[in-house]
Amino acid sequence: MKRKIVTFTMSLRQSQFEVDRLEGEANKMGIEVNRALYRELSFDLKDGAAKVFVRGEELTAENTLGLWFRVAGTRSGKYTEARNLVIRILRGKGVFCVNEKGYLMWTRMGKIAQHGVFLENNIPVVPTMVFYTKEQVLQSKIGEEFGWPVIAKHERGYQGKSVRRFEERKELEKFVRKINEKNVGMFLWQKYLPTKWDIRAVIVDGKAIGGMKRSAVGEEFRSNFSLGGEVEAWKLSDDEIKLAEKVANVCGLDYGGVDIMKDEKGNNYILEINRQCQFQGFEKATGINVAKRVVEMIANKK
Repeated sequence: MKRKIVTFTMSLRQSQFEVDRLEGEANKMGIEVNRALYRELSFDLKDGAAKVFVRGEELTAENTLGLWFRVAGTRSGKYTEARNLVIRILRGKGVFCVNEKGYLMWTRMGKIAQHGVFLENNIPVVPTMVFYTKEQVLQSKIGEEFGWPVIAKHERGYQGKSVRRFEERKELEKFVRKINEKNVGMFLWQKYLPTKWDIRAVIVDGKAIGGMKRSAVGEEFRSNFSLGGEVEAWKLSDDEIKLAEKVANVCGLDYGGVDIMKDEKGNNYILEINRQCQFQGFEKATGINVAKRVVEMIANKK
C-alpha cells in the first residue's frame, strides 16, 4: 500500500501556498499528499485500540507516511485538542507527526509562554513587561525604564498585525483605555529596538537551513513580509545558527521559523518561534526549497 503525507488546515485557503508547494515537491518524489480539514477528523477511542479517521478512512502506519499540521486555533480550542489527540494516538503506532513534541508541550504556543521557556534556558529576549490590569499599565514607568518609543504586541502575534508603537505616554494611555480589561494580560510591552529589520531562520529537522533578512519599508516599522517588508537572503553566522537551533530544540520543534533581532550593538535577541511558519517570502529571498526539505524530513523518518 502506498503511504501518503496528510496535511491539516482549517480551510482549503489556509496556508494554500505552503500546502501547494509541499504537494508539488512530494509528487516529484512519488509521494501522495492528502489534504484534510480539521473538521473531517473523527475518533474511535477504546482501550488499546484507539483509531483516527479522516473522512471515514482510518489513518495507520500502513497508509500514512507522516502528518503536517497548520494552524488549528479556534476560540473553543476543539481543533487544537483534536490535533494533539491525533498525535497521541498515531505516534504510538509509528506515524511521524511534525512538531509532535512541541504540540504536546503547548496546545497553544503564545509569546508569553515562549518568553518563559526562553528565560529558563538562557535565551536572550527583548526587555518585556506583562500586566493584567489597565491600572498596572498606567501606573508603570515603562517609558522611563525602556525609553520611548515603546512597543505593544498581542501574545498571539497575528503575523505582526497586532504590533503597535507608541512615541509618548499619551499615545500609550489612549490605547490602554480602549482595551477591554480582560484582554490586558494578552499584551507584551517591550523596549523598542530601532534597527527596523530582523532575521528569520527556518528550521527543518531541527537544523537551520538558511536565513532571510526582513526590512521594514518607509514609515512602516514592522518587517513582516505579509505587511510589505522587503526580504533578502541572509548568511547566518555560527552564533545565529546555534541560537536558532537551540530555540527549536527547547521548544520541541522539528520545523519552524525563528525570528532574531539585533540592537544597535549587534546583540541578538529572540523575538519568537513560529511552529507553522509560512515560507513564501523565505523561498523567494533565499532560493532554498523549504517544501522539499520538509517532505524529505517526513519521508526519512522511520
